[in-house]
Amino acid sequence: MKNILEMTDLSVSFPAPKGRIPAVRNLSLSLAPGECLAIVGESGCGKSVVAQSVMRLLPSGTEIIGRISYQGQDILHLSEREMEQIRGQEIGMVFQSPQRALNPIMKIGKQLIQPQLIHGLCSENDAELRAKGVLQGLGLDADWVMAAYPWMCSGGMCQRIVFAAVSLLHPNLVIADEPTKGLDAANVTDLEAMLSTVTAGKRTGLLLITHDMDVASRLSNRIAVMYCGMIVEEGETSTVLSSPKHPYTRGLLGSLPKNGFVPIPGLSPALTDLPEGCVFHPRCRFADEKCRTDIPDLKDGVRCYQC
Repeated sequence: MKNILEMTDLSVSFPAPKGRIPAVRNLSLSLAPGECLAIVGESGCGKSVVAQSVMRLLPSGTEIIGRISYQGQDILHLSEREMEQIRGQEIGMVFQSPQRALNPIMKIGKQLIQPQLIHGLCSENDAELRAKGVLQGLGLDADWVMAAYPWMCSGGMCQRIVFAAVSLLHPNLVIADEPTKGLDAANVTDLEAMLSTVTAGKRTGLLLITHDMDVASRLSNRIAVMYCGMIVEEGETSTVLSSPKHPYTRGLLGSLPKNGFVPIPGLSPALTDLPEGCVFHPRCRFADEKCRTDIPDLKDGVRCYQC
């Protein structure tokens, strides 16, 4: 089956007074129709940069090297006008902080109807009916929501509305960037139920960006663990979580409350001052001299000399 998304040797860096900041380094991942791929890791590891690279939403001055192929087409070489045709209708994104993803001074109904009209999916009357149908399916009072402004809605309601906006366009690829951030347990459960419907038809792929290992374990088929801009372990979710190989993956799982809440010693290094060799070696009790001088390749799904 042809992959929806393929990222090959992707590196992303940002300008800084003393050189460039490497946010993503030599990342290669793929996503098939009907599959959920989760990218997990601590805050600042580069997860969201990957999502924004696919959407081409990074600021000017950003340097992107490598290839991002959507449906076989390298989108890094598309014009902004061409990307505008892909964003929303073909690639949808569920942002973190849903209230900020909605225009606070525009009624929600208009925000759900306009994208359908812009992409020529249906008439205005049909767009309104479709929007109300999706809102009702998500357990919302459709008439009230369509007439309301985002600031009148709770965080959980806004998350449903953002999901409705994405699903109305029937994209081939949905990117969910930290979608559970700031939500209480009940809203997280509801959001997981919504996201699980994305891949149910086996047509749409879901790229899940999250720091929550439990959410990743329940939603994803495959998982990629990211540290300091690099993938350190990847594979089938059940395999990686039941038999983690990389010391960082083991540390993430060990820091979960259900596993004893044992934190990883030390702190992630600043991207402006990355260590030589394996980026994790300053925090790894297994590191030897080779780890301190050479960067290991990603081999058999793990980037580690000691695994």
